[in-house]
Amino acid sequence: MLKLVRPYKNMIPFTISILFILNQILTSAATPPLIGEQPYRYLLYWFLLIFSSASINLIPLYMGALARNNPNPIKKLGKIGFIFLSIGISGVLLALLLFKSFAARDVWLLFFPLSHNDFPLAASLLIWYVLGHKISVYLDSLSAMQKNSLILLLTWFFVVMPFIFNKPLWGIDSGSSLIWTGFLFVLGNYFSDNYIYSKKHFFKYTGLFLLSLLSLAVFLKIAPISQSPTNLSSRLFSSYALLPFVISLCLFNLLKKGIKNNVSSIKQEHYSSWMIFTAVIFTSLPIFNYRLKTNFTITNKLSLISWLTELITNTAVILIIIICLTLLFNRLTRMPLIRKILRQISPKRLSDVYHFATFAKKLLTNNRRLILSFLWGTALTFIQFWSVALATNRFTFNLLKQTLITSQNQILLNILIFLTLFIALYALINRYIYSLFITTGISIFISISEYLKIKMRNEPILPADLSMITSIDELAKMIGNFALYSIIALLVVLTISSIFITLKFERIYHNRFHSWRKRLITLVFSGIILFFSLGISDKSSVSAIIQGAFSVQNIAWDATRNAQLNGPILQFFSGLSPSIMTEPSGYSKNKITQLTKKYTAQAHEINKTRKNSLDNQTIIFVLSESYSDPNRVPNLKVSPNPIPYLTSLKKQTSSGLMLSTGYGGGTANLEWQSLTGLSYSNLSSTLSLPYYQIVPQQKNAPAFTDLFKNKIAIHPFTATFYNRINVFKKFGFQKFYYVGSKNKLTYTQKLDNSTLISDRSAYNETIKQAKKYRKGSTFIQLTTMQNHQPYNDFYTSSKYKISGSAVDAADKQKLQTYSQGLNYTDWALRSFIRKINKIDRPVTLVWYGDHLPGLYSGDSMSKYGLQLHQTDYFIYSNQEAINLKQNIASPYQFSALSLAAGNNKVSPYYALLTKVSTDLPAMNTNPSFDGEKNKSYNIFVSQANKIIQKKSLSKKQKNLLHDYLLIQYDLTAGKQYSAKWAQQKVK
Repeated sequence: MLKLVRPYKNMIPFTISILFILNQILTSAATPPLIGEQPYRYLLYWFLLIFSSASINLIPLYMGALARNNPNPIKKLGKIGFIFLSIGISGVLLALLLFKSFAARDVWLLFFPLSHNDFPLAASLLIWYVLGHKISVYLDSLSAMQKNSLILLLTWFFVVMPFIFNKPLWGIDSGSSLIWTGFLFVLGNYFSDNYIYSKKHFFKYTGLFLLSLLSLAVFLKIAPISQSPTNLSSRLFSSYALLPFVISLCLFNLLKKGIKNNVSSIKQEHYSSWMIFTAVIFTSLPIFNYRLKTNFTITNKLSLISWLTELITNTAVILIIIICLTLLFNRLTRMPLIRKILRQISPKRLSDVYHFATFAKKLLTNNRRLILSFLWGTALTFIQFWSVALATNRFTFNLLKQTLITSQNQILLNILIFLTLFIALYALINRYIYSLFITTGISIFISISEYLKIKMRNEPILPADLSMITSIDELAKMIGNFALYSIIALLVVLTISSIFITLKFERIYHNRFHSWRKRLITLVFSGIILFFSLGISDKSSVSAIIQGAFSVQNIAWDATRNAQLNGPILQFFSGLSPSIMTEPSGYSKNKITQLTKKYTAQAHEINKTRKNSLDNQTIIFVLSESYSDPNRVPNLKVSPNPIPYLTSLKKQTSSGLMLSTGYGGGTANLEWQSLTGLSYSNLSSTLSLPYYQIVPQQKNAPAFTDLFKNKIAIHPFTATFYNRINVFKKFGFQKFYYVGSKNKLTYTQKLDNSTLISDRSAYNETIKQAKKYRKGSTFIQLTTMQNHQPYNDFYTSSKYKISGSAVDAADKQKLQTYSQGLNYTDWALRSFIRKINKIDRPVTLVWYGDHLPGLYSGDSMSKYGLQLHQTDYFIYSNQEAINLKQNIASPYQFSALSLAAGNNKVSPYYALLTKVSTDLPAMNTNPSFDGEKNKSYNIFVSQANKIIQKKSLSKKQKNLLHDYLLIQYDLTAGKQYSAKWAQQKVK
């Protein structure tokens, strides 16, 4: 007999769970078929959807049936809360592992589940669950006649009347309504009063069940549904309508034989009793529904068999996940430690709820230190964000409000980081006050330091600034003596206060860990959370996913804005890269010494054929912002040609195509390569900006400027982006002309309605500086801005016709503006060359576009990646120059190429760069690089403009490449054994 009963034991929980999962999949993942296009699938879809919606009714019916034998449900609230939290965490972890993304909202819901109304059914069920036994006792006190009359009256009010009048009476507008679930709860309790299960009972409900299903099919045929499944409101088809209600009631009565067995199950904490709860919560998670809609969509393009197969497969997979989670959570709640915690947080009886204020007070008192830490961390985090905002803005209440609005998710992440750091320190030193004061001191120090640094230097604290901690004099110079010693005094006061408070109140408040095991576990978990919250390696890393969930945006080109949007802590750590460059094999001081000797000798050999020196010569590097011939873009035609002068000039000079590491951006990386002679493609794929992540950390930063006496930089825009002010200072530029600099720009004219200084003005500024320095070698770096985005319609002249699929219709106006800007640059370049020709000393001009504008969304990057990363370059001299015939070049080659074009002697470092430029194909980052697909980050491009792989290089080329990698690693990430050697001038 036991064997016959046992199958019914889990029948209802499994049936409800399967139907509920099926309903969620049909609602969120499957597209409703149209009756005119797929009539049979239409009937099948809506039949399954409405039938499965019976699960929403079965849950309160089932809970009501069990309520009579669950006299103290309030004791389970702790377990319910624990399982809810565990389900939420599981949802986040599954999204993290399977889809590498989640949202801050998913974390928020773990602690504030009712804040977004994502669990209306669960909330309604929880209320009736708590009141269940009281309701059962009341119903048992009624006579059979009274009980029957009550059920008939409730059924009339809540089922029959809404059906007759076709109105959502009594506020019942969904199956999760509090009133509707309460009615079903009472009904379930009523039907569970008698466990007699006869053949008559079976045939009666089976017949009514089949008749209801037949009626459903008929109504679907004669009354087509035009509403969406999420907003289904109908007297016939809603889960709270008459027909689904009858189906639910029949199904419940057919399965209620297992209820008696489930009563014993719930007393024994059997997992099946909790499977329904897990199914409801897990499938109601926003992250679950989002993934159903985006990753598990069941389209109507599939055949009917394939459609059903996907539906069944998805249901089965989710059911297995829910069963596994239920078993896991049920096992966890049996652990002694968790059972103890659950007993402490759970109310003992229903009357405790009536004394909620007392219970809440007790809860707050027991957790006062954690709550204080959270509130204190929140206040300090707000201060951090406001301090960096106030450094560049005038104080207004609107500014404070705007900071909270634009950075609310980032603020939440920063608060969690503060709290985790505090907990880690607490576990480490085992003193609450000390831990809180240390984290407070760190936070205050960050706030003040960020404010002062941005205020005085218009940049936040960078990792390189840590070197100043050991130099009080340098710190004093940077922020001022008063500010520095005020910070030190404040930290001293915090230290003394923490010691005093600890000694005074330590005996009153027992605030220590009493177990090394707990301390160690807490410290390890806190460390893991901090590591994954602060570290960034690549876009697919756990850190990047977590930060992305909290809306963290790495604005690499503007560190100040980055700090204001994400907070100074995240900004600081975004400047740290786990790896600058992979260490080449054989790296050592001895090996670097061998290489310096080798290329010193190579310099002597090269200089035997070079007759000129840089004395009394001028070399100009011009980085032309976003400049590239649009007619070279695949699937695009711009007519007439907007750059006729450049087209003809390239035929007369050393010229060709330059490989760009960026598309639509990345100017500073091209600039860094041209000035240092180092290839960006040799760096780690996780490193984004050498100007922030390499140069500030270098003790010595070798650059092309080392060869010159006079070194001038010009940038007709603000210099706050990309850390240029500090980088150029480290590169040895003596003067830097930019908007707002103490070295004033003379030429600042703009074209038509453009907000950017024109290229003609930039060229005139360059000519002025070139004429100014008559003695000694001179290097001028110009980075223009005229053709920078946005490409609004600010030119009065626009004569260009755009055709082709490379650009979307919405961007054609932008491309016309861009083309007109190129034409203005073309005319300015003509004038620039003429003026260079009039300078009575040798001038070599290296001119190049940095990257294409981000306008060509119609071209596939995987197919046209190389073409979309190639710009124009040329090398021009106002005197006799050597034609280099370098069809393909990379910006790291420009220093060596400019020396070769002028037949100039080289230093040992530039002898190496000369060999790299002449004997190796040009290097660049792989436009279609994907770390997850193991594609190479570094590619080589031949003079025939073909991509070749490293394995195709000759043995001699591979040896040369290895030499270059060793020197680059030494200068950027190594011990800098070769730094002084690389900085020496030509002898």
